Amino acid sequence: MNGTTVACAAAALEVVVGGRHVTVAPTQQFVLGRGAGVDLVLDHPRVSRRHLILEHASQGWTAVDHSRNGTFDGSQRISAVTFTAPTTLLLGGMSNGQRIELHPRGVGAHVDHTSTTVAHSRPSAMQQARLSTITIGRLVGNDVVLDDLLVSRRHARLERTPEGWRLTDLRSSNGTFVNGRRITDATVTERDVIGVGRGLLQLRGGRLSPFVESGGGTFAADDLTVTTATGQTLLQSVSFTLPGRGLLAVIGPSGAGKSTLLNALVGNRPADRGTVHYAGRDLYRDYDELRHRLAFVPQDDVLHTQLTVRQALAFAARLRFAADVDAAARRSRVTEVLAELDLTEQADQRISSLSGGQRKRTSVALELLTKPSLLFLDEPTSGLDPGLDRSVMHTLRKLADDDRTVVVTTHNVDNVHLCDRVLVLAAGGRVAFFGRPDEALRYFGKKDFADIFLMLSERPGGYWAQQFRQSLHHATVAPLRRPPVPPVTRFASSPAGARRQLMQFFVLMRRYLVVIASDRAYMGFLAALPLVLSLLARSVPGSAGLSTRAALAAGDPQPRQLLLVLILGAALMGAAASVRELVKERPIYRRERAVGLSLAAYVASKVAVLGGVTGLQAILFTALALLGRSGPDEALVLSRGTLENLVAVVAVALASMLTGLVVSAAIDNADRGMPLLVLLIMAQLILCGGLFSVHDRPVLDQIAWLVPSRWGFSMAAATAGLTNLTHPPVDPAWQHLAGTWLSDLVALAITAVVSLGLVVLSLARLDPKLGTARRV
Repeated sequence: MNGTTVACAAAALEVVVGGRHVTVAPTQQFVLGRGAGVDLVLDHPRVSRRHLILEHASQGWTAVDHSRNGTFDGSQRISAVTFTAPTTLLLGGMSNGQRIELHPRGVGAHVDHTSTTVAHSRPSAMQQARLSTITIGRLVGNDVVLDDLLVSRRHARLERTPEGWRLTDLRSSNGTFVNGRRITDATVTERDVIGVGRGLLQLRGGRLSPFVESGGGTFAADDLTVTTATGQTLLQSVSFTLPGRGLLAVIGPSGAGKSTLLNALVGNRPADRGTVHYAGRDLYRDYDELRHRLAFVPQDDVLHTQLTVRQALAFAARLRFAADVDAAARRSRVTEVLAELDLTEQADQRISSLSGGQRKRTSVALELLTKPSLLFLDEPTSGLDPGLDRSVMHTLRKLADDDRTVVVTTHNVDNVHLCDRVLVLAAGGRVAFFGRPDEALRYFGKKDFADIFLMLSERPGGYWAQQFRQSLHHATVAPLRRPPVPPVTRFASSPAGARRQLMQFFVLMRRYLVVIASDRAYMGFLAALPLVLSLLARSVPGSAGLSTRAALAAGDPQPRQLLLVLILGAALMGAAASVRELVKERPIYRRERAVGLSLAAYVASKVAVLGGVTGLQAILFTALALLGRSGPDEALVLSRGTLENLVAVVAVALASMLTGLVVSAAIDNADRGMPLLVLLIMAQLILCGGLFSVHDRPVLDQIAWLVPSRWGFSMAAATAGLTNLTHPPVDPAWQHLAGTWLSDLVALAITAVVSLGLVVLSLARLDPKLGTARRV
C-alpha cells in the first residue's frame, strides 16, 4: 500500500500565500484556516476554519485536508499528499479557491499522492493496489480511510471472491449501503455505488475510487403533491431546482402549505405523488443512506430544556456518531459547533434560560454535529422579535455560504433579501413564483413581500400557478433528471446492530436520568407522591391491618379497604409518571428516529428509568402504609405474606406505568394526558374488583382482564385470604392458593406485555414510509 517516495532533505518549509512568506520548522505542526487558533489565517470565504495541516515526515512534507470544500492539486481533489518538490494547492475550489505555494528547502524529487485514502465526506484518491481485500474505516490502518465521525473504525471490507467482489459490513454503527440500500453483505460490480457515512465509493478497474455524483449538489423537487385522507389537496404539483449550494426561503400566506412542503422534502410526510432528488439521488428511495446528509429543525424545539447546551450536544453526538468514536473526538466536534453558531459563551447555560434566538441556534447546532450538506428549518424565526429574526437569518446565510443547501420556511419577510432563491406558495400549495428575491418583487410589481401576500389573497391559487407556468421564470423550476441506479445484485438487509442498540439504550437512559435530576420541581413531585398516598392509606380506619383472622374476630373491614387503597395508589403512581412522557418529547423522538435512533432502545430506556422510579415509589409507599400494622396471616409462595403484598403493589405500579405509556404514545397533545389519567384511574377503581365484584358480569369482566389493578388486587386478596370475609366467595381469583396467586401474577404480566407491544406499535406509526422498512 505504500507509494513510491524519495527521502526528503528539507529542513524547513516555506509557505507563500498572497505575497506573505511564512517559514515552517520541521518540528512544527502548521495549521492553515479561517478560524481562531490556526497558525496562518486565510481570509477567504471558501476556506474552512481548520482547512489544511502541514507536517514534516520521513518521506517529506505532508499536507492533510480537514475542510468541507476540499483541497485541490490541479484538477484533483486530494485528502492527503506527500511532497518533496515545490507544490501549488488550491484551498476551497479548483477555480475560486485560495492559492498557496509550498516550497520545501532542500532537494526534492516529486509529489507522492499517498495510496491510503483519507477523506471527510468523500475519498479523493484511488485505492491504488489491486488487492484481494480492501478495508474501509475511520482508522488510519485501513486501506481506505474516511475522516468522518459517522464511520466506524473498521467499517466495511471488500473482498475479491471467485463470484466477484463481495462487500461485508463489519457491524458498523451507521451501516454500509449499496445503491442506497443498507446491507449486511452484498456482491458488488463496477455499476454499484457504495455508501459509507457521508462518502460514496465505486469499483473501477479493480480499484476503489470516489464516486462523483452526476447531479453535483443540485437539490430538486418534481411534481410534489400531498393530499389528506379526506381528499383535500395540501400541496399541488410543486417543482423547483436549486443548482448547487445556497439559501432558499419558502414563503406564502398562512395555509399555503409551507410546512407541508418542508415535511415532504425531508421525508417526514412523503408526497403522495412526485419525487425529491439530491445530487442525482432519489431521496425517498435512498432515504436510509441520504439521511446522514440531511438535517431538519422543526418549528418545535428538539431540545430537553433541562439540560445545558453542552450536555444536549454531547448526548446528541453520542447517539449520532459511530459507537467507537472516543470522548475526546466528540468533545472536539461539540466545541467546533458551539463556535460556529456563536454559542460558546452559553455552552454551560441551561437551555430553558436561553433567549429565543439562542435556543433556535442550539437546535441548529444539534443538526450540524454530523456536518450535513442539506439543512431544513421550519419557521425558525416564529415568535422572535425583529432583531432576533435578523440574527437567525444572518446565521442561516453564513451556514449556506459554508457550502450547504439551506431551506427555510418563514412568514417574516423582512430579511428574505438575504436568500439566494425564494419559493412563493399560493393557496392550495401551488407555486406562484420561484427565483431570486429581487426578481420576485419585479415579477409581482410590488416593493415589498408583504404586498405580495395581500396580492396572492385576491385570487385563487390556481390562477397564480397558471400565470407562473406561462412566464419566462418557469424554466428555472425544471428538475434535473438522473439516470437510474442499478439494483443490488444480491444483498441481505441489515437491522440495527445489537451493540449499537445497547449503546443507545445506555446513552438514552443516562440522558433521561440527567433530565429528571435537573428538574427540581419534578423530583419533588416524585418524592412527595408516595408520602402523600401513604398518609391517605394510614387514614383507613380499623386495627386488623391485613390479617383476616383479626378482622373476623373484630368485624373489621380494614383488610379489604386497605388493599384497595394500596392497589389504586400503585396504579396512580405508575400512570402519573408516564402518561405525558412520550408525547411531550414527540418532536425530539421523531428527529432522532430519523437519524438512526433505535425504537427498541428508546422504549427500553423509558421503561427502565420509569420502572426504577415507580418501583422505588411503590416500595416506599407500601412500607409507610403498612408500618406498624399486621400483615397477612400466612404466605402462599414467598417467605412472608407482606412480601407477597409488596410484589403485588410493585407489579401494579409497573404495569400501570406501561398503560400510561400507551396513552402517551397514542395522543398527540400533552394537555390531553391529565384528563385521560383521571379516566384511567377511575377505570382501575371500578374494574379492580375491590369496590364491587366484576366476576361473572358479561363485558365488564372481559374488559377488566386488561386492567392491571384487577389482577394486582386479586394477588393481594389471595395472599390475605379475603374469601374468608365473604360468604359465598365473590371471586375465584381471590382463592387462598399458591396456584391462584401465581395465575394472577401471570395475567398481570400479560397485560404489561400487551401494553408494551401497543407502545411500540404506536411509536412505529410515526415513522415515515419511504420504501425501505424502518428498523426497530
